[in-house]
Amino acid sequence: MKANLEKTTVKDISYLINSSCLRANSGVSLEKLASMLCSSDRYKVYLENTDSQLVGVIQAKQIATKILELSRQKADEEEMLPAIAYVLNFFHGHDLAEPPVYVRAATPLKQVVELMQLNSIREIAVVDEKLHLIGTLEAKNILSHYLKAKTETEL
Repeated sequence: MKANLEKTTVKDISYLINSSCLRANSGVSLEKLASMLCSSDRYKVYLENTDSQLVGVIQAKQIATKILELSRQKADEEEMLPAIAYVLNFFHGHDLAEPPVYVRAATPLKQVVELMQLNSIREIAVVDEKLHLIGTLEAKNILSHYLKAKTETEL
């Protein structure tokens, strides 16, 4: 097991890639995305185009912020509930999505960690050469791998 972040690549730790991340077509409604997020322990959904290429990512906080933004414009509950329903059904994933931050199998872990730090994210998408989502890597798993490898080299 490699403890060197510069020599270790994503491929070397592929067993840590979480393939059960949430995925959806970028055109799906915010209501569907919110439902997906509420029924899982994940906090973001990776959006794909019709060719299954990663095109964006949307977080639960973006949906909540959009609803809150609109609800602040309404005076009472009678106006607020239709407004929330409108937001959830009118807007789609691609309307609020952020550009995805991703790496490939050959990316060194040092670069992965730097990208995560630069973008203030705890999880990063791993894609193949056609930008198809393979899964995600979490910072805690990278750290766990590094600490375990370091301990093994010290023995």
